Order: sequence, then structure tokens, then C-alpha cells
Amino acid sequence: MEKAANGAATLSVIVPVYSRDAYLSEMLEKLFLPGIRANCPAGTELVIVDDCSPLKAETAALAAAAGQWADVKFLRNTENLGYLRSINAGLGLATGRRLLLCNSDTRLAPGALERLGAALDSEPRLGIAGPVSNGAYNSVMQAAPGLPEPLVSFAPEELARFDAYGAALSARALPHAEAGWLLGFCTLMKREVLSDIGLFDEGFGFGYLEELDYAIRARRAGWKLAVAPDAFVFHGGLRKGLQFAGANAGSQTGRSAPVKTFFRIMHGLSYLKKKYGKDVVGIPQDAEGAAKKGF
Repeated sequence: MEKAANGAATLSVIVPVYSRDAYLSEMLEKLFLPGIRANCPAGTELVIVDDCSPLKAETAALAAAAGQWADVKFLRNTENLGYLRSINAGLGLATGRRLLLCNSDTRLAPGALERLGAALDSEPRLGIAGPVSNGAYNSVMQAAPGLPEPLVSFAPEELARFDAYGAALSARALPHAEAGWLLGFCTLMKREVLSDIGLFDEGFGFGYLEELDYAIRARRAGWKLAVAPDAFVFHGGLRKGLQFAGANAGSQTGRSAPVKTFFRIMHGLSYLKKKYGKDVVGIPQDAEGAAKKGF
């Protein structure tokens, strides 16, 4: 892997993992890790933070296997700290000049990393880029168009349908669109942003809406954010549950615990309003709309 003059990695991939059942471990194995391997050069720094998963041995084994093609840093929390504290711990270990933050239930399609990188390369002050996805909730900017039929399994031929879709999208090399904020399931960030504004605010608890806070902080520090409409990242899986997302879409851990997730979102919303006031609710995702609301 290419190194900077100071020995730091060119790219660090940071992924918190909480595998409490075989299904979530399977997603890490069949969705996330193959997507990273296909997109990233050999030896990419891969920082895996196991958030005290019940399936300790399984997670450790997958991390060890990834060491054959990536420079793996593996950290296991001694207690369940949640996504937010785990991502901060991973950022503390990462050395990359660029930082790819991902959920473990994501899969980068071929070309996705290249197109996210192209967005960052386009402007010196463009600091964070996000992809389009099937798991975009109510985000118009990050909703991928013309999606394939939903997955029915994690069989290679099923996953290949979404990979082919993403590869075709990346080949179009579309211009990026400036955003006011980005969904946090997958983002590529310049290290300078982290050095400038610091880690995620752990006042958000286990997580949810911390990415909106981070976007506000970044933009107030003079950084720009962008959506790369030619970078596709699958987010979700086969598990169904109460969540405002379509088939295969959205957080798979959230789908398995909808009540707990609801209260965590409400905590995040309350904390966000405490920091910025009630006008923070309903910020448009485009940069112009966010700026008109004062963010």
C-alpha cells in the first residue's frame, strides 16, 4: 500500500462491529469485507473495532483472515460502548490521510471508492463525500435511481446484481452535488477535517444524528460536503422490521431492535436541539437549503 512520507497509510477504513448473532457476522463476511477488498488496494489499513460482540471468536477470525489482504488493526472493547464511541476509538488508531467510515452492513460496489475519492480531489476545501444507496431513508440526494430488485439471499449471483448496477453507475463519472449533511452509513473524509474539528461528539450516546452535528461543525469550519451520485454503496440486508426504509435497506441492527433504536434517535434529536436550537430539525440536505436555515 502507498504510504505518505511520514509512514502513514494513504487510506484507513474504520468499521465498528457488533456481531451478536450469526446473521450479522455473515453480513460482515459476505457484504462488507468483499466490498472493501474489491475497491481498495492491497495492504489498505483496515481498523476493525469489535464492540464487545457476543460472537467474539467469529469476529476475530474474520479480522485475522482480512489480514491476508489488508493491514488490519483489531480492537475489542471490554464493554459494549455503541457505534459512536467505537468509531471514535477506530479514528484514534487510524493513520490514513483519507478515512473511510463504514457500517458493517454495507457493501461498496465496484468503482465506489474511486468516485468518492474523485469528489474529494475536485476541491481543496471539499472535506467529506458520501455515496448514493438503496438505504437512503428520506434522503433525496443519496437515493440511488433505478435500483435492481431486492436481494433474496447473500448468494454470489444475488450480490453480483447490485455490484453490476454500481459498476455501471460509477462508469458514468457524474458531477458531485454539494450537500449540507450526509448520512453516516458510509463517508470518505480527508484527515485534515478530523485534525480541524476533532472526533464525533459522544454526547449523542450510542449514536444517531451525530453525523448531522459533524456536518454542521465541518461546514462552520469552512469545509464542504458532497454527494457522489456515481458512487453506490449497498446498505442493509435481508432482515425485516419496523424502520423507515425499503426492502433490503437501512440498519440491520436497528431493524432487530426498533424500540431501542427509536429511543436512541429521540435522545440524539434532543441533544441536537440542545446544541443548536429547534431550527436544527428538518435541515434540508442540499447545501443551499441548509445555509438558508442557518446551518
